[in-house]
Amino acid sequence: MILFDNAEYNSFFNPLCCKNKRIYYECILLLIEKSKSVPLLYETDAKDALILYFINCAYAVEDEAASGNADENISSKKTENENASAILRYFRHCGWISEKEIGRNGDNIATVMPYCRKVIEAIERIFNRDNRAALTNHIFSIYDILSSAYIADHGRTHRPYSNILVPMMDNVADLKNELLILKDSIRSIMRMIIKMTETNALGQFLIRDEMLEHFFNDYFFIKKDGLIPGYIEEIEKMLRKIVKTEAYENMIKEYQSFYNTDEIAAHEMVDGQLAEVKSFISYDYVKEMDYIDNKINNYYSLYSTRILMVLSNSVNMQTYLNDLLMTIKDFDAKEKEEILEAVSQCYALQSYKYVGRKSIERRKKCKPNIKSGAIIKSSLSDEDKARLTRELLYEYPDRYGVKQAASYFEKVLTGKDSVVPDETMIKTRDDAMMVAASIIYCGSLEFPYEVEFLEGTIDTEVATISNVRIKRKM
Repeated sequence: MILFDNAEYNSFFNPLCCKNKRIYYECILLLIEKSKSVPLLYETDAKDALILYFINCAYAVEDEAASGNADENISSKKTENENASAILRYFRHCGWISEKEIGRNGDNIATVMPYCRKVIEAIERIFNRDNRAALTNHIFSIYDILSSAYIADHGRTHRPYSNILVPMMDNVADLKNELLILKDSIRSIMRMIIKMTETNALGQFLIRDEMLEHFFNDYFFIKKDGLIPGYIEEIEKMLRKIVKTEAYENMIKEYQSFYNTDEIAAHEMVDGQLAEVKSFISYDYVKEMDYIDNKINNYYSLYSTRILMVLSNSVNMQTYLNDLLMTIKDFDAKEKEEILEAVSQCYALQSYKYVGRKSIERRKKCKPNIKSGAIIKSSLSDEDKARLTRELLYEYPDRYGVKQAASYFEKVLTGKDSVVPDETMIKTRDDAMMVAASIIYCGSLEFPYEVEFLEGTIDTEVATISNVRIKRKM
């Protein structure tokens, strides 16, 4: 291994094992981020970034023991400029940044070495992990990689073992690790809750919900959204059918040539790896999700119990009451009544209702009606007024006049002396208006019907009307 065989990497992990390890770690992270924004990182730019870091550094620089080259050590006695230069020299000594090489602008290059970049990024992913989409990303990756085996002339099918099976197994392994980390996270949350002894701490934990948001956000997305189960089902189908594809045969051939084995051994290894993926997707994944689901339910139960115990001064009143009820269940009715009455006097329960803000808000004053009520003089001439009057009186007679109402009830009372309007009769707006007209015109000599008022009202689909009887006048 190059890490052990190459003397250049003898001090590779030294910056992470000394007093100022936090400063060294943040400095290399700073240089990695800086190198992402420029085509080539020069020593001048790297040094300026480190000087700014030391100016705003939140940690005290520790004085380390003198090493082979004390000039490479940072110290609280040195200036920011000197410490930045010392870090660059130390990182070169440990193999974290490239050796001195003059670039196009005449300055030395300070590129972060690939091995260092990979190690630091791996540490970030493991210890400072962002779990917002870790589970779903692995599931999507498995689906995308596996589906490429069914696409003709896809780039991955040219070397299916290296480009399909191996990355798919890597994502399965990462998914396993994410589920294990999630299980451990639940345990850590439970331990944290058990240690809480104050109501305020429990309340703040519930309100902020930081731990749940950090650990369970992606898990709740999988459980409540129907997208992920569909992907899991498709992955299972593709795993069952992959043995019938040309990519499967090419996997065996590639493994055989890559590891220089016979066809039987290659066949067994490829089948074994595919079987492991199938077993995890079809059985282990579901089992782990159910286990986590059960643990989360236990977490909420523990949280509720812990709040009750904290509020009752670490006394579980529910258990005591249960023991009391179990003890007196065989007593006589009179003794039970006396005991329960004595217990009830130990507690004073009061009900409180809080007044909401809307109840005590002052009503806003309505704006006064500032519109003018004056009558606007008509601009119509006398001839136009006379014409409109004739049209209203003669050409457009009243739909609900005396004659129209009499004609309507003449048809309704055919063969009858009286009728009580009900929902079978009142079906349209015109029917309801005719009943109203009968009430208006019942005292008129021109209207041949009279109206008798009964008790109550009648509800119809059109309107609610008075209960009346309409009959012919004698």
